[in-house]
Parts: sequence; structure tokens; C-alpha cells
Amino acid sequence: MAIQHAILHHIHKPEGGAVLLAPRSTELPLTAALDELIGKINATYNNRSGKIYGNFQADAAAYPCRTWLQAHLDGEIDFSEFSRRLLDRLQQQLSGQEEALSGYLMLVRLRVLEVDQLLVLLLSTAPSVVINEQLDLSDAQHLDIGKIQLGAKINLDEWRRDGGQQYCSFIRGRSGKSASEAFINTLGCTEEADARQQTQTLLRVFNDYCGEQQLDPGKSSEVRQKAYAYCSDQAEQGDRVRLKELSCIIDTEDPDKFFNYAGNQEGELMAEIPADRRGLQKFVRYSGSMKGLSVSFSEMLLGEQVVYDPASDTLTIRGLPTTLRKQLDRGRS
Repeated sequence: MAIQHAILHHIHKPEGGAVLLAPRSTELPLTAALDELIGKINATYNNRSGKIYGNFQADAAAYPCRTWLQAHLDGEIDFSEFSRRLLDRLQQQLSGQEEALSGYLMLVRLRVLEVDQLLVLLLSTAPSVVINEQLDLSDAQHLDIGKIQLGAKINLDEWRRDGGQQYCSFIRGRSGKSASEAFINTLGCTEEADARQQTQTLLRVFNDYCGEQQLDPGKSSEVRQKAYAYCSDQAEQGDRVRLKELSCIIDTEDPDKFFNYAGNQEGELMAEIPADRRGLQKFVRYSGSMKGLSVSFSEMLLGEQVVYDPASDTLTIRGLPTTLRKQLDRGRS
């Protein structure tokens, strides 16, 4: 990861009140501390589930972010000016809304695995306590990088190529619907692909494929583990699951078999899927819950330590976890 530019501004809007800005005039210095911070923030963003994917709106007059971004890439305006224009645009979008919103708007241009990217994030703070050299304690605020209020990532290389693939991703977070809409309208992004929905479709097609192939339990488990390892690795890097590559992993002897099967199924499964990392767990885990009961276990245990009998609608577990057995024994006494 190589950071090229980074800057942050403070924005505060009380409920029903005016939007107040505290902009920073210059970029953040590129230090080891900043590099570590952005690395953690980028990982947090990549690991968040429920991302939406799209492109820039075609109407550049109504959604000027793409024009400003192009001007920055062409060297017409610097990164600080681009960020200030985006901040002013967000202020306009938030004006007139009732919802409260407060945080730090951070913009970062970086290269990850040779891919030019733009991160736009609204970060909140959390209270903490610091200690100085005299061992005195004092209250402080730190950036809560584990909780991104609103965020977007733009693949600048894909945007330049204009190949039709969704190059914008964003997360809505917990800031409320109107704040999310203001953020998306500030960037001028469309909503075209839902990562969670695409992952669910992929899992359905994959399970149907494995069922039709009538794989023995050992082979089925092996295929699932390999598919999960590939998909999880792609999602962790912020990359897409490519059906062609996944098909080669699923069947090395007939590498196009799954790809062709997926293309003939119902549902709009994309050739390159923006995977939802949390949803990918269903490749290798069975889970479910009902009132008063929750069950989750690795698919490798099915048929051995965990036995399912569909005729009697029962699940038998052989060899209980030690902690669970102790609780049950205490409950009987």
C-alpha cells in the first residue's frame, strides 16, 4: 500500500441545525503513523459487509464530483482543493435535513496492489484516556477506525478504463437514511449491485451445482473449502470473485464446468462478483436459529460428528463441547 494524498476535515450538524465545517487547509504529512492508520482503516472498509456497487452518475452537471476528480487527476487542482469542494458539496446535501451528524471526513488517494484508489470516509471519535510522562491522566478523543459511519471506495483505474464494471463501492453505516443519501449524492454514485445479494446468489448456484454433481462427502468438503479460501482471500483484498477463476478451482479437470453451469441458471449472477465476506461463511458453515435456539457448525462435521436425519427432522451431535457439557451437568444437579 502506498499513500499518495490524505486529508481530513471536521463536519458537525446538530439535529435540526446548520452544518458547521472545520476544514483543514493542507494535506496530512505522509508519515509512518499515517500509513499504519490508513492500513487499518482500509482493512476495516474491506471487511465490512453489505457494500453496494455502482458507477458515477452520467449527469456531471447535477453530480459534479466526477468532474472535480478528473480535474485533480489531470493536475488542474490539487488534492486539498478537490477535498474542499467535496466537503462543501456534502454541506449543501446535508442542509435542510433534520438528522444530526458529526465526524471527520477523510479522503485518501492510495495504491493497493498496483491499483489506484480513492477512499472517502466519515469517521467518528470515541473517548479515551491518555497518560503523559509525568504519569498524569487526561481525557482525549481518538478516531474510532473500527466503526466507519459512511464510506466509499473508487477504483480509479477501472473508472479510467470505462469498461462497464462497477468501480464505486460504498457502505451506508449507521448514520441514518437521509445522511446516507446525502453522502451518496455528494459523490454522485449509482446503486447497481448489492454485494450481499450477489453472494447469496453465488451460494445458491454453488450448492445446486454440488448437489447435481453428486459429490461424495469428502470431495464436497474439499471443494467447499477451496472455494471459500479463494473467495475469502479476494474479499479481504477488496477484490472481486471472478467466476472463471472460481470455476478453475472447483474443477481442475474441467475448468469451465462451473462457469458454464452458472451462466445457465436463473438470477443475475455477475461474471465478477463483489462478494460479501460475512455471507461467504456459508460456504463452510451451517447455521440457523429459532426462538431460544441457535446452531452453527463447520460443514466438515456433517455426517460424522453432526448427523442430520431429514425424515425425523432431527440433528444429532456426537461429542459435545466441554463447556456445554459442564453447563448441562450443572443444570441437572
